[in-house]
Amino acid sequence: MQPPDGPLLSIEGVTKSFGDTTVLREISLDIRKGEFLTFLGPSGCGKTTTLRIIAGFEAPDCGRILLEGQDITGLPPYRRDVHTVFQHYALFPHYTVFNNVAFGLRIRRVPEAEIGKRVREALSLVKLSGFEERQTTQMSGGQMQRVALARALIGRPAVLLLDEPLGALDLKLRKEMQLELKTLQRRLGITFVYVTHDQEEAMTMSDRIAVFNKGVIEQLGAPAQIYERPKTSFVADFIGAANVFSARVLDAQGGRLRLRLEERVEFELLVEEPSAYPAGTIFKLAIRPERVTVRYREDEPAAPGALRLPAVLAENVYLGNASQIYLQPFGEGGKTLLAVSMDSQHRAPRAAGSPAWADIRLEDILMLEPVGQWTNAATPAETSFA
Repeated sequence: MQPPDGPLLSIEGVTKSFGDTTVLREISLDIRKGEFLTFLGPSGCGKTTTLRIIAGFEAPDCGRILLEGQDITGLPPYRRDVHTVFQHYALFPHYTVFNNVAFGLRIRRVPEAEIGKRVREALSLVKLSGFEERQTTQMSGGQMQRVALARALIGRPAVLLLDEPLGALDLKLRKEMQLELKTLQRRLGITFVYVTHDQEEAMTMSDRIAVFNKGVIEQLGAPAQIYERPKTSFVADFIGAANVFSARVLDAQGGRLRLRLEERVEFELLVEEPSAYPAGTIFKLAIRPERVTVRYREDEPAAPGALRLPAVLAENVYLGNASQIYLQPFGEGGKTLLAVSMDSQHRAPRAAGSPAWADIRLEDILMLEPVGQWTNAATPAETSFA
């Protein structure tokens, strides 16, 4: 038996291939009771396949699925205490809302009096009371999504699986449904496992996010943790926007790491384990655009300890509530630095090619994974900053 404080659902070493293509590579993950967990990643990364294996629609090549400590890997979908809501709602067009929601209970031969009570409760949960006799063909996309949710919830599953259920809705309705789904999940206390490729959707709704890439989970954690402390350049770039650059380790003294950014700019960074960054290793690092402060006068003071990069303005894009500012701090042909600011000073038009300065606090620079070892002694022109 599973201990009371153990995971509700466990994925243990699951691998899956279709022909010569391996779509999952030894995925392992514990899912907690009552949490909203999102599988996030681009198309083809393995997130939907993982969901289908949990549901029983696909069988893993190896590994197993445990629900409340019991191995359910070989059980058919109808014998698992999980229900699935798909992007395409799969409602019966010739049935009323009531009969769509009641369908699963009738298959299980639940008494009609109990069915009526539970259907009304389920429709109340999804704010569709009074729609019992409506034909689903007469409903909007958002209403049909609620019917599909009610049909899944009426069976009171231990886990509700949702495979991009809001993908067919327009942007405004999708945002409304995101909040409704999260509110409903908290109210019911049911574990939700949600699949999406939409980063904002995942950040809005989730207790934790599993970021998938090429058949593996690159990072698992709370939305703030994944955004503020990404472990890889893929996660940094996929979750929100990020400036991802290369930096070479020159040396480490005490707790300080001396780095050369894009083989142009030398600076020092305080790190917890300098021995983890051997000299000559090239690492990726990330800087969030909203953490870059743009100045248009060199004599404007920088924040204490900030790295200041002289740059040229490439583009200033006005977005209404914010401005996207594209800078070239590494010369023509070098990588572009993106800054995002809500400061009104950036709304005034400025000509491309104007001088600018980018200030970056050292604590906002995120060290990511190593990508190679320095082998070429010849370097471009360098600028050193204290």
